[in-house]
Formats: sequence, C-alpha cells, structure tokens
Amino acid sequence: MKRIIGLLASLKTAIFLIGLLTLLAIVGTLIPQRLEAIDYIQKFPRCWQYIMGFGFDDMYRSWLFVGTLALLSASAMFCVVLRWKATSTKLFSRIKQTSVSEIKSFKTFAILEKAPTEEILHGFAIFNLEDGTKAAYRSRGKLALIGGLILHLGLVLVFVGGLLGLIFGVEMTIGGKEGERIPVPAIDAIRAAVKADNLSRQARSIRQFSPNDPRLNEMRTEIEELHQKYNEGMMKPEFKLIFDRLWVDNYSDEKGNVEGVKSWNSRVSFQEITPGTFDEVATESQPMLIQVNYPITYKDYGFFQSGWNKNWTKIKLRIDYIEGIEGWKDYKPEAWVFPQFVEVRESEPFDIKGFDFSFVVNSFMPDFRVMSGGFYNASNELKNPAAMIVCFDKNANCEVGHTWAFTADKQEMAKHVSDLPFVITFEGAESEYESILQMAYDPGKPLVWLGCILFCLGMMMTFYIAYIEEWVLFNNDGTALIAINSNRPANVLIKELEEFKSRLMPDSRGKNNE
Repeated sequence: MKRIIGLLASLKTAIFLIGLLTLLAIVGTLIPQRLEAIDYIQKFPRCWQYIMGFGFDDMYRSWLFVGTLALLSASAMFCVVLRWKATSTKLFSRIKQTSVSEIKSFKTFAILEKAPTEEILHGFAIFNLEDGTKAAYRSRGKLALIGGLILHLGLVLVFVGGLLGLIFGVEMTIGGKEGERIPVPAIDAIRAAVKADNLSRQARSIRQFSPNDPRLNEMRTEIEELHQKYNEGMMKPEFKLIFDRLWVDNYSDEKGNVEGVKSWNSRVSFQEITPGTFDEVATESQPMLIQVNYPITYKDYGFFQSGWNKNWTKIKLRIDYIEGIEGWKDYKPEAWVFPQFVEVRESEPFDIKGFDFSFVVNSFMPDFRVMSGGFYNASNELKNPAAMIVCFDKNANCEVGHTWAFTADKQEMAKHVSDLPFVITFEGAESEYESILQMAYDPGKPLVWLGCILFCLGMMMTFYIAYIEEWVLFNNDGTALIAINSNRPANVLIKELEEFKSRLMPDSRGKNNE
C-alpha cells in the first residue's frame, strides 16, 4: 500500500498523467466528436475501429480520459496528505523532529570561531538535542509553508471539480426566436434526454454492423423509457426561458457601411410558475444579456451563446403575366388579375388568382452567385436576392414548370431560365433571428473556481514569502556552526547567511562553505 501511495504521490507520476491528459485533449480536438459510425468509417478508414473502441469519438467522457483525470486527482490528493505531514512538522514540532545530522546537511552554513552568547540570541529557542548538543533555532515566513499546502489543495479541487462535471454534468442546446418561451425541465429529465441520445447513437452504430444484435431490443426499451421521463419533465418544467429580444451589432466604416459582425445579442429572462397557486402565478426575472464569451448563470445552470441563425420568413414577390410563352398560349387571364403581390415562406405552397396550378419557393438565396458549376449562396445577407420557384399540379402531384425571381434590375436573367408565362420580381424579404444557446449544468464548477482561487493564493504565498530557518549548533570547543534552511535555492541564501553572521558576531570572521 505504501508503494502505491508513494507511486501516486511521485512528481514523475503527476507529470506523466498531466502529459497523458494533454495528449488525450489534443486527440479529442483533432478528431470530430460524437459523429455517426459511418462518418468515422469514411473519414478514418484505417483507424476508425480504434477511435470508436477506445472512446475517442466521445473523448471527454471516455473511460480513458475520465480514468486519467481520476488518477491525477488521487495523485494530487496524496501529495496534499504527504505535504501536510511535512508542513505540520515544521509548523508545530520542528525542534522535536530535528537532529544534528540534519542541521549539518544544510547546504548553506558557516563556522564561527567563537560561539555567540545567549544575549545575542534573543528571540531564538535554545534547547538541547537528543545527543545533548546545544542548539538555537528561529524561523520566519511560515505563511510560505501554508502557501504550498494551499496550492496543492487548489489543484485537488480543480481536478475533482472537473471530474464531477464530466460524470454528473449535462449539456443541452436551446434554440428560440424573439418572443418564444422555451420550457426547461428539471435536471433529472435533462439527464434522461442526454442518456437517450447517447444510447440512440450507440444503437445506430451497432445496427450499422449487426442489424440483428439482441442488444438493440433492450436499448430500444430503455430509450423509450428515457424519452417518456423527458416528456414528463417538459410537461412540468422547472422554469421557462423567454427570448425577449434578439439583435446583431455590426462594425461600420466612416460612411456607415457594414464591415462585419461585432456581437450577437440575446436578451433573455426566466419565468417560474408557482405550483398550487391561483391560476399558477408566474414570476419573471430581470432581463439578462447573453453574448459570445459573456455567459450568464441562472440557478444551477450556465447559458452560453453558441450559435446564431438568420431566417428569411416572408418573401415578397410581384407576379406579372407574359403573353405568348411556348406551351401556355391557351392561358389568357383577365387584364385586371395582374400584377399580383404575394408574401410567402420558403417551401410553403401558395396560389395566385386566375391560375389552376400552385407554386412553391423551392430555394431562396439572399446573396445569389453564379459559377461554372451552378448557382450558390455566398452569404445570408440580403445583397443579391434570388428565389427559384417551382410550379406544380396538386392533383397530379407533378411539376409543370419553374422560374426564377430576381430584383427588378436583373429581370433579363429570369427570361432565360423560365418556362412559365410569368415574370416574378423580388420585392423584399423580412427576416427573424434565431438564437442558439448552450445550457450546461456542472456540479463541479464551484469546486473548480474555489480551486483556482486557492491555487493563485498559494502561488502568491509561496513565491512572494520566503520561509527562513536560522540554526546555531554549539560545539564543545567553543566554536559554533550556523546554518540557513529555506524554501529558496542555496545560491540565493549567501547574502542571508552573511547578514546572519554579522548579527551574531559582528567583529568575527568565519569560514564559509556554501
């Protein structure tokens, strides 16, 4: 047992574990996380089985990563225990635990030809060692000893807090538009949803290679039970997240032209419903602002801005009739029917007056571009809008034609790609933002923060406070050995030793041996 404790408390072991943890974190950064099995087969055809076998597809919750962090936590904990033993000796029983051989082993010492008198040694503890040798002792800077202990204790709390977060913490994504109220269930329901997602992913991987695996039925039953638990939690949420206002701040030049996004802003509030009250009274918190790198905390949850979408909800079109189009010469609407103006959504069918077929905006590109390979959308900003519109027969469920809607100054392009008796002009579009938040519950976060504070405090106490022991060992021939012991290197204690000599024997000179 002592050998195991000694191995775990070894500095070499700690360095090895820190190096291994760093290496695993690098691997987890380089390998995409939580993909499907087929994705790993395609991306890593030579080593996908090792990636999934060792859990590198979910690195930070794999047995290898969690086990390494647990061993590092144990190593730091044993270091604290052993350091406490050494520190308590120096704090409370330094005189009793000291021997002549230990004093003579100090690297910074000098020989005085004449031993100092007890009057000069005012403030020193004068006592006899076990072999009867007379000695004097004084120390200062004991806070440095406590600083080393606090430093290691801070590391233990950081590691243990991280371990608790990996084992018991959960995360989920919440998306919402302005004005929406998203229910947030209790932590048990969120855990059930996360576990169901993990099991579903594992089941899909098993089904990929072994569709008749008997484990699939058990996993399916467990997934259904977990989904039921999550649905029950959504019916009785712990609180609701309200997206009060969503907006984007942009950088602009001197002329007012937009040069880039400065920040995505989500102003949210939280609503709690008091059960058992009349009409279930709801109370709302004060609005809070979430930005990238500026998360907020509510209760035990942290909310981070992790994504942002701009959705074009209403596309405004003008429809004009064109006479004489091949295949549509029999279609002759009344003159008063056109032009028509419609507001539509992408992928939602719409009709126009005097025409038997329906339309749908099959694809809307706010920043339309043409390349040799075809059409593509360069950005989500309304710079060069275009919409591909398909005409179809609802009864026969088949396509009867298609056209493109461009702005008025580009309508000549539409005539070359249209086989319908219409010119459709893009008039405008309305957009709405969707904010994507990452909600995290981390029970180890308070320990991590406390550990960081203690680590910094311990570093300051260790590096800015010097622990100094001053020893005088009286010899039978009237000479004395003086020695300095410290938490500083021996080569920086030469000046300290000289000052110690001058205080004890201001008129004498001794032989130094550093």
